[in-house]
Amino acid sequence: MNQSSQPIILETKNLDIQVPGRTLIKNLNWTVKQGERWCLIGRNGAGKSTLLRIIAGVQANSSAGQINWLGQTLASYQPEAFAKIRAYAEQSPIGGIGLRAIDAVLASQWPWHEEQSDDLQIAIDALALCDVQHLALSQWQNLSGGERQRVALAACFAQNTQALILDEPTSHLDVGHQISLLNTLVKQSESYHQTIIASLHEIGLIGRGFSHALLLLEDGSYMSGTVEEIINTNNLEKSLGHLIVEARTSNGQIIYVAA
Repeated sequence: MNQSSQPIILETKNLDIQVPGRTLIKNLNWTVKQGERWCLIGRNGAGKSTLLRIIAGVQANSSAGQINWLGQTLASYQPEAFAKIRAYAEQSPIGGIGLRAIDAVLASQWPWHEEQSDDLQIAIDALALCDVQHLALSQWQNLSGGERQRVALAACFAQNTQALILDEPTSHLDVGHQISLLNTLVKQSESYHQTIIASLHEIGLIGRGFSHALLLLEDGSYMSGTVEEIINTNNLEKSLGHLIVEARTSNGQIIYVAA
């Protein structure tokens, strides 16, 4: 099946996102298909996290527009049914005192509790996928920021959803784990046709697995399309408000860095 014939997972229609005194995003008409890997780029305060929370259903949007998942309005879903469609990881995951890493991943599987009998093995496999299986019995308050991030990502992988919504998933990770995570996201997307939507600050990572990009601009407008169509120094400068230069690695990969 070619990409153009893939089913639509998420669609926003004439979506406005506002905060008191300011419109962050205006008239967003955006279509995300099965298996696509989208990165959201924009300066601080551009609305990346707010957009992710709204499409994930964890924050209400009082402004204009419509959000459809699998052809059905977000508002029409019951929480348990919607939880089976998308998993969401916030930028700075929070866990309770005394909660172990394995507990956090097991808790994330609640929508499927009546349909699967191997929750524990799924949780262990997800922790291994994020290189934190050795921390399964460690308490949340004893984990570093990067370890908490990887446990939260493992909780997403364990949920068996069609889409992953990730708010800056690489922000607390060292370089090795950043690359490992992106490789895992590509594998999940290609092997299981899972859709990825992730905000990103590290523009040098855009070319390491993302297929599409949504660039948010300061005036509330946006640009969207494939990475090949959208990502270049001119558009990145418009989005980020800073001079960007293009570089090439020894193996020929194009990367973007701040000048």
